[in-house]
Order: sequence, then structure tokens, then C-alpha cells
Amino acid sequence: MIKLNISKTAIALLIFICAWYGKNLDTWGKNKVIQNDVIIYYAYLPATFIFHDLNFDFTKNLPADFEGQIWLQTTPIGKPILRMTMGMAILWIPFFLVAHGAAHLLGVSTLGYSWPYSLSIFMATLFYLFVGLFYLRKILLRYVSEVTTAVTLILVVLATNLMYYVVAEPGMTHVYNFALISAFINFSLKWVEVLFPSPAERAGERLRYSIILGLLAGLIVLIRPVNILVGLFPALIGITSAKQLGERITGNWEMILVAAGAAFLVLVPQMIYWKAQSGQFLFNSYMDQGKFYFFQPQVINGLFSFRKGWLIYTPVMIFGLAGFFWLRKRSPELFLPALVFVVLNIYVVYSWWCWWYGGCYGSRPMIDMYGIMALPLAAFLEKIWTGKNWLKIPVAVVLVAMLWLNQFQTSQYRTSLLHWDSMTKEAYFGIFGRKTWPEGYDKMIKVPDYEKALKGEKEY
Repeated sequence: MIKLNISKTAIALLIFICAWYGKNLDTWGKNKVIQNDVIIYYAYLPATFIFHDLNFDFTKNLPADFEGQIWLQTTPIGKPILRMTMGMAILWIPFFLVAHGAAHLLGVSTLGYSWPYSLSIFMATLFYLFVGLFYLRKILLRYVSEVTTAVTLILVVLATNLMYYVVAEPGMTHVYNFALISAFINFSLKWVEVLFPSPAERAGERLRYSIILGLLAGLIVLIRPVNILVGLFPALIGITSAKQLGERITGNWEMILVAAGAAFLVLVPQMIYWKAQSGQFLFNSYMDQGKFYFFQPQVINGLFSFRKGWLIYTPVMIFGLAGFFWLRKRSPELFLPALVFVVLNIYVVYSWWCWWYGGCYGSRPMIDMYGIMALPLAAFLEKIWTGKNWLKIPVAVVLVAMLWLNQFQTSQYRTSLLHWDSMTKEAYFGIFGRKTWPEGYDKMIKVPDYEKALKGEKEY
């Protein structure tokens, strides 16, 4: 008799749901994948593999029927440069090359912006969603049951804004960061396991895991530099004192250097590109858009504002935050690294001048850490599952309601009923549970003042 593996089945079901939903949206067929920030992430690929010109001189002679857009800035030395780093482009390379071959076979435009290229990004996003769920499952099964693991995976995808960025805006970074950080946590656990006194043959494992961690860290930073905070995780796993932390660092400095070297190799192509275009190996390509106001972080707004509050639009993570109490008891070795990362990440994310992160569904930068937030969420679910019977049904009802609410609000966002950056308390409750525009909706919303926010002013 074949034994059904619930958590593996959950992953297969989630990939199928996202693939089906994405197929029906057909964003690639409508040329709506390579838009907004994706225009910049993606431009490295056609410039490198099709036009062979990262100076972007080819943009001066594009044909009239060119389907894409290329957004460039000018460096202080007068050369064009892409604002975003090339991490996403690196992850897309194999999918792009397959799409390029398919475009030649199908007889469609081979300039990099016809539908096969957009479809390749959607397929890449499904692949990296699978990678993220694959490693998250492995992590969770260390600490909680098969059923709790399956439910946690389902909630992380269907009850959060993660799914939206798989099916509707697959070119954005967040699914990829979720995948890489989940893999990083998995290999961090393996790395720590082989640090302690062990037979000499485990030296090979230490080296292998150090290299893997370094490569993953390099990609994570290359996609979104502030995610460098994830490097705290392997340092803090199982640590209970400053003395232990010091001993871990001093006792494993060679492996730490190996990991740092591997991460550096990943960053080298970006540094060479920056040097060629700006004259500097390290260059802030965000320029004036890269401002952080660390002394006036908008944490309360980031978490609770009706404009874009994380816990307003992803309320299931309230249970995730509550779960830290039980995570400390169930998996004490993970409590400190998870808590430190989440607290610091929230602080840094909401210190950026545009704390609502422009037009997006929910608080999109929080998606990156869902692989970590899944740990306390699973601890909460396991406590409910193994606890008092009278709690199970009401909690289950609330979780299903949160899942439904997320899916409903996703559909509202796709039709702009839920506004991309101008929601207020009045607008939120004015459209709650509705699919039609309420009377006076234009007076309910409030457009943020981006110029004031960029200057660090609070009234926007």
C-alpha cells in the first residue's frame, strides 16, 4: 500500500494551484511580466546574450516594433547604468536561454521581449517556489509533525501575499528571496551540525556546507543587499551566551573565510559592472532612492497601517509572531536566530524612506522572511494541534477565514479595488467583502506624498 506523504502532497498541490492560476491570468501572453522593477532586473540578460552590450549603446538603434522597455540611469562619470543589481538575472539565465531557443523555433521576436521570454520568468518563479517549499519542508519536519508541516506550507502560500507574487507579478524578487533564504536556513542547520567534535571525514562536509552557504549568501545579497542580515542565522543557532558566540566564530574562522570567499565570487561580476560604468567597485546604484532613516523607522505604520500594514493585509502572521513563545520551548536552538533576524529585518525594512514600498499587494518585503516566520507559525500550530480540543475548531475557523480573506483581497487588488498605494482605514472598510466600487471611493483613498517621504518628512 502506498503511504500518502501529506507535506509532499501539499507542495505538489500548491505548485499546481499557482501554475493553474498563473495560466488563467496569462500575464506572459499579455506582455505584463517584464514591467516596473522587473524591467531593470531583466535588462542584463538581453544586453548580455542578445546585444552583447552592457553599455546599452544598442538602445539608440532599436527597431520600431521593439516590444520591451529599458530603464537606465546616468552615473557621475556620464555612463548608463541599471539601478538594480544582477542577482535576479543570474537566477534566470537557464530559463532565458531556453526561451531564446524557443523564440527562434517558434518564429517570434528574438530580441528578448516576446512572450516566450515572459513565460520563462513565470516558469522560473514556479521552480523557485518549489525550491523554497522543498527546503522549508525539510526544516519544519525536524521540529514538527507531518500534518503541521503541511498546514504551515499551505498557509505560507495561500494565506499570504506570496502567492500573488508567484502568479501575478512573477518577475519581482520576493519569491526568489523566499527560496534562497529557506535553502540558506536549511544548510545553516547542517553546517552547525558538523561543527562539533567529529571524525576527520566530516571536514569535507564542513567545507561543502561552507561553500554552499557562501554561494547562497552571495546570491541573497546580490538580489537584495539588506538581506545580508540572514548571515546572523548560522552564527546564532544554538547560542545561549556571548562566550559561545565568540567560540563559534574563533573556532571556525577558516570555514567562515571559505563562506565569505564563495560569497565574494558571486559578487564579483556586479563589482566589475559597477567599475566599468561608474569607476567604482562598490557603487550605490539606487542613488537618491537608496535613503534609509534609521532614527525614524516607520515600524508601527509598516505593521499596522491600512495603507500597507503587514499584519493588516497578512493577518495570519499574527499567529506567526505569537508562535515565538512556543518556538522557544519546542526549538530553543532556533529561537534566538529567528527572533533576532525578524526584529532587525522589520526595523531595517521600515527604515527605508518609502516604507510602503510603492505599488504592491500588502507589505511585499516581508515575503522574503516567510521561510523564517514559518518556524514560529508551525510552533503555534503544533501547540494547537496537540493541545486542548476546544481550541482546535475556533483556531481552524480563523485560519480558514484568513486564507479566504487573503485570496479575496488578492482579487480586489488585481482589479485596483484595493488600491496599490493609497489605502486608508475608510477605504479598507469601504471595500471590505465587496467586488464593486463604493460610492465616494476616490475621497476615501489618500495618495502618499513621495517627495516628502524621500526627504524623511512624516506627513505623507
